[in-house]
Amino acid sequence: MPEAFSLVGAEDAQLVDLRDRSKRERHGVIPGSVHAPYPDIKENVSPGGMLHQLSKATGRKPVFYCAYGERSGMAVQAAHAHGSDDACHIRGGMDAWNKENGPVE
Repeated sequence: MPEAFSLVGAEDAQLVDLRDRSKRERHGVIPGSVHAPYPDIKENVSPGGMLHQLSKATGRKPVFYCAYGERSGMAVQAAHAHGSDDACHIRGGMDAWNKENGPVE
């Protein structure tokens, strides 16, 4: 997990928070992440979608995270299906991030 901490502020990665607003407010967010709720993931990673356009404009690979890592794993599959082969996720999600004392806003 500590290697994932280097993603905060990295110029080649865009952290993407898939959790709903209430979980973000309750448990905090990883600094520099963008919010893209999981129910909208297929729309966001499709051509023309917010995450697809962000990746195209910045060259940053999407790094998804959720509460425990399950939805972020599925988001990676959706991103790969739409041509974002470099997409990845934080295994264990915010639960693992917080247990390892990762930075949180």
